[in-house]
Amino acid sequence: MPIDERTKRENKRKRKQYVSIIKAAAMFVLCIVGLFFMLNDKVWHIGGVPTSEDVIRFFGGGAKPYVKLSNGEASVSFIDVGQGDCELIRTDKYNILIDSGDDDRKDDVVVFLKYSGVERLDMVIVTHPHSDHCGGMYHVLRSFDVGLFIMPELPSDMIPQGVFYKRMLAEIDDRNISARCAKAGEVFDLGDNCRLEIMTPLYYDYDELNDYSITVKFVHGNNSFLFTGDLQKFSELDLVESGADIDVDVLKVGHHGSAGSSCEEFLKKVTPNVAVFETAEYNYYSHPRVDVIERLVAVGCNTTYSTANNGNIVMISDKTNIHVVTEKEKALVLSN
Repeated sequence: MPIDERTKRENKRKRKQYVSIIKAAAMFVLCIVGLFFMLNDKVWHIGGVPTSEDVIRFFGGGAKPYVKLSNGEASVSFIDVGQGDCELIRTDKYNILIDSGDDDRKDDVVVFLKYSGVERLDMVIVTHPHSDHCGGMYHVLRSFDVGLFIMPELPSDMIPQGVFYKRMLAEIDDRNISARCAKAGEVFDLGDNCRLEIMTPLYYDYDELNDYSITVKFVHGNNSFLFTGDLQKFSELDLVESGADIDVDVLKVGHHGSAGSSCEEFLKKVTPNVAVFETAEYNYYSHPRVDVIERLVAVGCNTTYSTANNGNIVMISDKTNIHVVTEKEKALVLSN
């Protein structure tokens, strides 16, 4: 073999070795940096050091969409948990979680919360103890400090006996979380013209667990949102007859758009501009039902979103307008 050819091959071999060494060194450095951020998140808490979630967001990773609030803004996120409910309310001072979806989506919820900048949940509300609303709640409670936990009071014969419910109660007990039952009419003042109202359950003689769902109204300036869990017609009519102010801008449609919810009388009082369905892309229930969509259109609601079509949905309120950003579509602005 000619000397020049032998030299070329030897140089090529050395270059490959150098590249391999550089790659290995870079990987080692990345591992060290990653370990540093992880330990700082969990142990050291050095001031001014970005969290691991901040670093991942900087490089375009993490849950989408990522929304950073400006002073005075609030956001309502409808987190995609498939055929289940999960909503996050964020203000300048408070983080409030409503439901968590089922056990198989628990990691999605924790990831979304962490990449949204949530470090503590000031309030957690379980609208009612069906697994598609709180099957993954035990994992959420395990992952964050929690201020107050609220769930509906139930007749003894309706208290679930499933593993998911026992896990949730065990986590509340183990972490010494302050927990109590919902009180209809209770108002939480969140400051800066912002409040949270508990509106149901009103009675305790329903035959269906769904009718015990906690209904929550969130008001931020001139903007308002209503979350109804799996509220059905009986309890919807009770809420209408109570005279409560349920006229809002955004409605989280009850029971994923089931035909047994969102009755005509109820929607005429709510008159939402925007409706959100939390459903799986493929579900056995044909949610949302066409007749529910038709009833919404009949009361003037012509804008709808769904986690099935839009993925995670974030609505940012500046007290006057609502700016909507979705995981799978572009943003638009709705003015009151």
